[in-house]
Amino acid sequence: MAATRRAKTTAATESVKQITYLAAALKAPRITEAASRLADQARDAGWTHEDYLAAVLEREVSARNASGAQLRIRAAGFGSVKTLEDFDFDAQPAIRQQTAALASGGFLTEARNVVLLGPPGTGKTHLATALGVAAARHGHRVLFATATDWVTRLTDAHRGGRLPQELTRLRRYGLI
Repeated sequence: MAATRRAKTTAATESVKQITYLAAALKAPRITEAASRLADQARDAGWTHEDYLAAVLEREVSARNASGAQLRIRAAGFGSVKTLEDFDFDAQPAIRQQTAALASGGFLTEARNVVLLGPPGTGKTHLATALGVAAARHGHRVLFATATDWVTRLTDAHRGGRLPQELTRLRRYGLI
């Protein structure tokens, strides 16, 4: 009985080594952690091999999506990260439904523009940032700057004879 237990432990150790190697080769390091964490749960619950594999891969994809969203949010250049959950809709109740519709990202897939107009202090920058964060979380590349920054940037590119290249670069973004 002890020999059987040792053989199972050795086989499990070899499997963990192989999973670690394969996960590194796939550049999916979280697979090793998920596989170890879920192995006992899968055995105890009687999961099929397919259920176990699906659960491990689901953890990897979720983690990858989350880290990708964080990278896109950082790369966007937001002054500070603001979300729709942080916005005070009590001060602007009329825009709640419109904002919720925009947060779904439909305007991006339809290649429609969104323009936020209003006097200072009404939350335009907060909403623009929050919509950008939502778009980044949905997998879109986002680039953020103020209107003044855009005018300066494009004017400088035009003066420097780089406007076509700058516009080509900007086309790579789903949301500006």
